[in-house]
Amino acid sequence: MNEIKTAFEMNPLFTIGCLLFMIGISIFCFGKKFFLFRLFFGDRSMFSQIFWGLIFSGIGLLLILFFKQF
Repeated sequence: MNEIKTAFEMNPLFTIGCLLFMIGISIFCFGKKFFLFRLFFGDRSMFSQIFWGLIFSGIGLLLILFFKQF
């Protein structure tokens, strides 16, 4: 648990990556159910929701993998 805490404190890009990953997963899974996501992205198709969810979660995962601390 201390390893995760120090990673968040020492590296802000790791924190941004975690936030982007969580946002991407929430868009991917719950985008059509939450009103704010539908308002932000417009009433688009399911493919657009899957695309943007994968883009955000992919960028977040890359930031996590590149900037994690051991």
